[in-house]
Amino acid sequence: MQLGELQNQIARFDHRGVSVIAISVDEQAASLAMIERLGLTFDLGSDPQQSVVKAFGVQNPDTRELAIHAVYIVAADGEIFYRKVGRRRPVSAELIDAIDAFEGVYPRTDEQIQPRRRINVAYPENNFQALITVAGITRLPESVDAIAFSRIYSIRIKGGLDDSLVAFKALTKNSVDAGQQDLFDTAAWLTRLVFFQDTPEALEAGRLLNKRLARIRELEAEFEASQSPDSKDEILHTLAQARAGLSLTRAEISNNADAWNLRSAKTTLRSYREVAGASMNVRVERGDVRAERGDVRAERGDVRVERGDVPAAREKVPEDAP
Repeated sequence: MQLGELQNQIARFDHRGVSVIAISVDEQAASLAMIERLGLTFDLGSDPQQSVVKAFGVQNPDTRELAIHAVYIVAADGEIFYRKVGRRRPVSAELIDAIDAFEGVYPRTDEQIQPRRRINVAYPENNFQALITVAGITRLPESVDAIAFSRIYSIRIKGGLDDSLVAFKALTKNSVDAGQQDLFDTAAWLTRLVFFQDTPEALEAGRLLNKRLARIRELEAEFEASQSPDSKDEILHTLAQARAGLSLTRAEISNNADAWNLRSAKTTLRSYREVAGASMNVRVERGDVRAERGDVRAERGDVRVERGDVPAAREKVPEDAP
């Protein structure tokens, strides 16, 4: 299950006297940042050496640096009465049902379920944010090793998402001259190459969406600053037109979401950004973070990635290119 979804239902576990403990293979600084961002009120442990993961036999056989997703429910006497190991993550309701069934009180009738609140999710929260971010990046940051990046790209296009995340984590750790924004831009550039080389119209829609959003913000600021009733009326008319254009662009993106594979692009970008953010938190914790743009190593030259159909890592992509 996702941690945000679990937090959303934590009161139901508390009501049953159940303690919830999540374990991550990330280092402590990354877990602490996750607790703060999601507002978690249950324990999130760090197991970077995978001692617990190995003890339960859920180390990923294909990518040893990761764990297979697993859920265990343990009774007070130590009996494991529920386990779920695999790719599909159960939601909290399934676990609640298992607990009630074990206690012999299923279905439970004395519980008033509260309406679900909005779950905090990492950026990008939606397809629009993802497309704007990817469309706005035109090159790999200079502070990131282009050859190491090309290897990650090669792994990812062969379908190795988990392996690419592990390699990306190593890249973020080794890119000591890269600040957080550089690492986020690297995540966006990788997502762009993987998903949008053959759909330039998607990138154009993302750029147009960002342009129209900026125009609306500009008009709203003008309206607030204007003291003239006539001027305000004129701005409102222009603003209505701008919002109509925005609606058309959003509709185009929504209608093409499946064709452009936006959902996968969004979750992929989010995953790489999460890795980048976690690496930065660890570097901050260790005190080895350098200035955002200072102390940058010498130019590495125009190094191209391994596949010939990928734009040069140091070359700015033309506006009409994917």
